[in-house]
Amino acid sequence: MANEQAIKLISLIGSIVLGLGVILLVILLPLSFSYLDFYEYGFVKRRTTSKVDTSKVYDGGRHLIGPDFEFKEFYSAAQFIHFSHIPIFTKDNLEVKITAELQYFLVKEDLKLLHDSYDIKYHPIIVNNARDAIKNSITKFDTDEFISNRSVIQNDLFFGVRRRLSGICCLPNCKKDCPTCKQWELCDKDCKPRKLCTNEERGFYVEVRYLELQDIDIPLQVNERRLLSLIRDLEKEKEESVKEEMIVRKKSEYEVAKITNQAKEIVENAKAVYELKINQAETNYSRIIEDEHNKGLQKIFQELGLTSTKLKSSINYIRSLKNHEKIKYSIDFNTLIANTK
Repeated sequence: MANEQAIKLISLIGSIVLGLGVILLVILLPLSFSYLDFYEYGFVKRRTTSKVDTSKVYDGGRHLIGPDFEFKEFYSAAQFIHFSHIPIFTKDNLEVKITAELQYFLVKEDLKLLHDSYDIKYHPIIVNNARDAIKNSITKFDTDEFISNRSVIQNDLFFGVRRRLSGICCLPNCKKDCPTCKQWELCDKDCKPRKLCTNEERGFYVEVRYLELQDIDIPLQVNERRLLSLIRDLEKEKEESVKEEMIVRKKSEYEVAKITNQAKEIVENAKAVYELKINQAETNYSRIIEDEHNKGLQKIFQELGLTSTKLKSSINYIRSLKNHEKIKYSIDFNTLIANTK
């Protein structure tokens, strides 16, 4: 009997303990989950002691970390820094005012170092160092370059700020020899492998991805000087154009005269050749006719048996008179009389 009562008592106590356990589980289990937004990193922090565990970096989502723990959040998305009209002295000791904006991201792999160095108060430090990097990069350019080489200046500012804030270590997952990659995806030139880097060489444990040079406020006297220089350049270019036009015109006139003379020479040569050909043709014509006449007379003389030189000369004389336009002769007279018309 006593044993049965003991068993019942133990069962009752067990049921009570189990019920309390279930109740505690129902109460504590939801309290054991903590949430990070998709744009946050986090370290686990104990509520009772405020001690932070930096051994693991948590990404966005719901995590089971215990009822006495919470997350210490860090912003994982792009963080912006805007500088408006920063006064900076250029290489030629003139003051310009720069307006620029940059974006940076926390390096997840270095978040422990960031926390140990600056806790969550890192942003003002990043801002001050970015401003100093911009000022140091600007001083190597003169005022005229801000007008003519703006893209070069922006590129130099980007790498100057990136080197100051991100250090000389290669950033995680950066790429080499990638023509299609964006600028921020490439490893910086001569960067040091991360395994060999000290904490100081990692910069401020952030990654600068973008920098935009929005506005450059140049002093009025510089703009006037630049405008005067442009006007002088235009006037000089105009004078050179006029000179080139005169030279081209003279060359054109010379070429026209040269071509005209060549054309005249060609025409005169053609005329001379034409007259020469005509004369040669006429000469050849007379010679051929005369040769044929001589051949014909020779044949007549042979067939008629005429051998007397006097008779041959008489026949030649008669033929010559026949071909003369102003001579008229008649036959069957005892005496041959030749008269001119």
